[in-house]
Amino acid sequence: MPPVPTSTDPMGGKLSIDINGVTIPAFMLGSISANVAQLLRTSERLSGTTTTPSSQLDNPSYDVTFFPNKWSDVGYFMPDNLEGTAFVVGGETCTLPDATEVVFHYDCADDEDRDISFMARVAFEDSSERNATDDLSVIIHLYPVGAITYGTPAS
Repeated sequence: MPPVPTSTDPMGGKLSIDINGVTIPAFMLGSISANVAQLLRTSERLSGTTTTPSSQLDNPSYDVTFFPNKWSDVGYFMPDNLEGTAFVVGGETCTLPDATEVVFHYDCADDEDRDISFMARVAFEDSSERNATDDLSVIIHLYPVGAITYGTPAS
């Protein structure tokens, strides 16, 4: 086990996100919220209740606020919904979207040690307000499928 790191490098800074091989630069991103927690198993015993973490994740998701230039920009991340230059959602399809690779990367980092990578299904939400002062924004929901890797994967 390596020693506890003593680096003073900040985790913050400009962050870009690659979804489906397309990079969303920091200036097109707003807030990003994560909901990643291990599933807990509890059992009642004569000595009391025990709780232990499992290796499974409990409904993980990420919500990314994205400021597109135009509606078709959202289609880069959900290409099945792109029809010409229109982004179309809804309909009576009976299929799930394919999982795609997602990578969160700090732009000023020299390596992948701070990256977060996973395969995810991508969903779209338009709950923004249309007014004279706010930019067009949407929420891209990312639902990981399988493992989430924090840092550089082992080679």
